[in-house]
Amino acid sequence: MIGLLIAAIPPVPTPEPPIFSPTATPVSERAVLAAGVNDASARAKALGGLLGVTIVDVTTGATVASNGDANLPMASVEHLPIAVLVYRAIAAGTLSMTRDMHGLLSRMLDDDDDEAANTLLDQLGGSEAANAQLRAMGFRSIFLVPNDAGYATPNALAALFGELAQGKLLDPKETKELLSAFAGIGRDPGRLRAGFARNVTLAHVPGTLGGGDDTNIATNDAGVAEVNGRTVVIVAMLQGARGPDAKRDAVIASLAATAAQASTNL
Repeated sequence: MIGLLIAAIPPVPTPEPPIFSPTATPVSERAVLAAGVNDASARAKALGGLLGVTIVDVTTGATVASNGDANLPMASVEHLPIAVLVYRAIAAGTLSMTRDMHGLLSRMLDDDDDEAANTLLDQLGGSEAANAQLRAMGFRSIFLVPNDAGYATPNALAALFGELAQGKLLDPKETKELLSAFAGIGRDPGRLRAGFARNVTLAHVPGTLGGGDDTNIATNDAGVAEVNGRTVVIVAMLQGARGPDAKRDAVIASLAATAAQASTNL
């Protein structure tokens, strides 16, 4: 069953363009990031999984990725682009932040409610219209599908989260409000949250898609952290890993720990 689901994901037609223009950054930062990504990838492989990961230090532009252009199941990480599109529609006046709308957003983000996400997709005109909006914004490798069945590349999700964090997608007030909503998500604390110190602000959207027995189709987390005065985006998408949840979560937590360590290498 897992193989059939994964096989149904179409290939990416063209590689995602660079997330940020290369800048002069400390070699040591990239070295730490690369070593951590390689270690996490090896741990994922030992669990029988494939790890797609993109880490971007927005402050310096340093970027490291592994399988960054691989199409992978988003699971509930799909709620990230849905929420961004809803906020943009509200800003454009095509939707309104009514009590019902606020409730749908809260249910989708706080309660991981698929029905709320589907309703919001309908409000956006359906998945086809929502995907067209993403293409118009330059995100060609994020595909929204009802019931959290969408897929994306780590590079594309990192670009989306990075542009959101930099205030390129919404006005400052809406940007702060949406990032605060992501920061309030308390699910799956053993993933990115576990790799950062408690005083690190993390806005993130985790996602899980079970596959039966001890294998997950997707164990994901995507977030932006403010760590050591730097803004760091991490997208981790672990596909098909076997074993207990704690081991899968630990692979993702290690990436956050790597990002924290790298951010001290100035």
